Amino acid sequence: MTTQPRWTDDLFPFPTPPALVKVIDIAWEEGFLTTDLYEEGLYDASRVQTSFALPFDLCEVPLAPPGWEYCYAGEVFRRHHVPFMSVPELLPFADLGNGTCIGWVVPAPELGRTDHPVASFGHKEPGVIGRNTLDGLTFLLSLALRSGGERRRTQVARLSTELGIQPTPEYGVNPGGGDAEIPLDLAPPAGWRHEPDPSGIGIGVLAPNDAFADDYPLFTGETDIILTDASRMLDAGHPASALLGLTAAHHEDVQRFPALHPLWARAYDDLGRTLLRERLDVMLENHQ
Repeated sequence: MTTQPRWTDDLFPFPTPPALVKVIDIAWEEGFLTTDLYEEGLYDASRVQTSFALPFDLCEVPLAPPGWEYCYAGEVFRRHHVPFMSVPELLPFADLGNGTCIGWVVPAPELGRTDHPVASFGHKEPGVIGRNTLDGLTFLLSLALRSGGERRRTQVARLSTELGIQPTPEYGVNPGGGDAEIPLDLAPPAGWRHEPDPSGIGIGVLAPNDAFADDYPLFTGETDIILTDASRMLDAGHPASALLGLTAAHHEDVQRFPALHPLWARAYDDLGRTLLRERLDVMLENHQ
């Protein structure tokens, strides 16, 4: 191979935000271009995903460039990654290796936005940690500094220079401990609104005003009652309110997810949210 290949921005259903592009550039260089496999015309996606240059793992990595072969069969396969106890609206880009992921809050993919608020989620209730990707990466690098170690400091220093940020061990931490709370601002466009999750756990629903009903959905109690109420709202042309109740019911009891799935999927279909419907189906596969 005479020229160094560039990775293609095919990782997410929207263009990768510029701040994360720089991070993937570094992982691509360290995990592929500078390795012995590059000289042999081989591509090992896991080396990019777990690059020594990053203090975290990437959730999605570039496909092998034209002319390079995969080291292992099946590496070309890619599927939606939906962390445990998560929901389709949370799209991870970084894995901390302890069941927690960092990723975007994308409640309405059809809006075509190029950046999104960033949250921490997985084996924990979701919490917003940044207004955008750069904020989220600043939090991630600050978290790495808290764990200490010369290697981590070296990784953070390089990434901070590339991104033009100044992470500190205190960044994103409440004085009393724990992550600092950042309000979730989904910036509803004209004629839209954001309804918070009634369970107090999820991110709620962002949708056009007329997709919501005048009354609040049921989300506690017997599953049959919740499904009947959601079905009523869907039949009346209010998929956003149905979705609000179904997601809240899921947060109240994740074990009833299979029963919620059919109407949840219908709500996404009615809202035209194909990406979220696909991720919901992966959740069902994982649950089973």
